Amino acid sequence: MKNERKFIVMKIKSLIHLLLAGLFVFCQSCSKDSGNPNPITPPSSIDIVGLSKIEDILNGDDQNLIDLLNIVRGSVGKRGSASKTIWSRKNIYGLGLYISANHVYNINGWNSRSAEFFDITSENLGIFETSQIPPTSGDIVFGNTLIADFPLIHFDISPSATNTSILPSEDFYIGIIDNQRVKQGDFPQYPNLVQINIPLNMYDPYNRTKLDQTWNTPYDGENAILVGYPQDEENYPNGVVVTGKILSDLEAETIIDELKAAGDSEGDIPYNSLVEFFIEAQGLAGMSGGGAFNSDGELLGIMVRASDTENAPRVIRVVKITHIKSKLNEFYNDLSQADKEKINSFISGEI
Repeated sequence: MKNERKFIVMKIKSLIHLLLAGLFVFCQSCSKDSGNPNPITPPSSIDIVGLSKIEDILNGDDQNLIDLLNIVRGSVGKRGSASKTIWSRKNIYGLGLYISANHVYNINGWNSRSAEFFDITSENLGIFETSQIPPTSGDIVFGNTLIADFPLIHFDISPSATNTSILPSEDFYIGIIDNQRVKQGDFPQYPNLVQINIPLNMYDPYNRTKLDQTWNTPYDGENAILVGYPQDEENYPNGVVVTGKILSDLEAETIIDELKAAGDSEGDIPYNSLVEFFIEAQGLAGMSGGGAFNSDGELLGIMVRASDTENAPRVIRVVKITHIKSKLNEFYNDLSQADKEKINSFISGEI
């Protein structure tokens, strides 16, 4: 019965993608991105590969993986010495609503440990330094172009949390990327207030960030594709790709025991099925904030932690987008109407 239901779901998903493909072809003639190729139907599954350079995948012979990587890779950029992932461009201004990890931002950089938002139309916390997304051309080399990055919302953070001990349930924040760009120079540069009159131009050849469904729920046993920017730039100068199996809650609980027995610090952090899921794969420092996607290119969550002890099971902890979305809705619904109006235009497509 389970296999039969999964088969039916897969058939429905295939039909949906065919319909979406037809819709994209119809709409492309009136799109600003009319030079984009026709959308593809993503593969129904993902083959397992180890840590791979983005350029090695793109220059390889696995066309399904190449196509899927091209759907998602433009959504993952750099933030400091780690990564960030553009969730959506469906807000009123067409800007990039992104997610990264609090420990990537540095939790001591927030004004408060209590949840807060920033009115970025009047308060300028934007940066250029260390903020990059892939070139709009799709080139794998980032070059020296920086893009404006504005923190928008962070949620409650425990008083005792540090950048290394913060739990997955709290290790995420939301920001905005606009279309301001500069060339990296000898001295720090700062953007103007968030630019709302020009939608973000990014490498998104199949408009993944504009689809009705930009995200989804992880399913046990399926393989996911993960993209991030390790600190090991010598071996991974243009980012890394890894694929791995999504573990069931039972498998994750078992892995926790195995990690504890191996002396890995991840074994000391209880598994929380409402917040996270495990992917059976190796992670590297700097991948935090990078995205985990399914075979349809839908965002499943962001990477926050990974095991790293010799002889310990290799797993990556991913905060579920469903948890992030739930916290966003809860935070937004508790705001006054006046405060809602200050951020609504930036998150309207995903609440």
